[in-house]
Amino acid sequence: MSASPLAGILNAIARQPRTPAELARDLGSSEGALSGMLRTLQGGGYVQEATQTTDGCECGPCALKSMCRNADQDAPPLHLLRLTPRGEAYLRRLLPMTN
Repeated sequence: MSASPLAGILNAIARQPRTPAELARDLGSSEGALSGMLRTLQGGGYVQEATQTTDGCECGPCALKSMCRNADQDAPPLHLLRLTPRGEAYLRRLLPMTN
C-alpha cells in the first residue's frame, strides 16, 4: 500500500522539523502546491509551528534541541513545522516500526 502525499509530508517532518521551503525542496514540490496540504495538516491538528512557546517545544528536554534553529535565539523564529502528538500517532499507525 502506498502512503498518501499527506503521510509523506508527515514522515518528512517527523525526521526533522522543517520550514515549508525546505519541505518543498526535499519533496520535489513547490511551496504553492505544498501550502494547501500543510494547511490541511495544521487544521487537522497533525502539525504545528515549532516555536519556543509551543507546548512540547519549549527548549526543555526536546531531543531535537541541538538541531533546532529556534532554540535560544533573539531573532524571530523561522516557521518550522513539527508533528503534534496526533500526527505522531497517525504516522505510527500508518508506518509501523519493525522490531
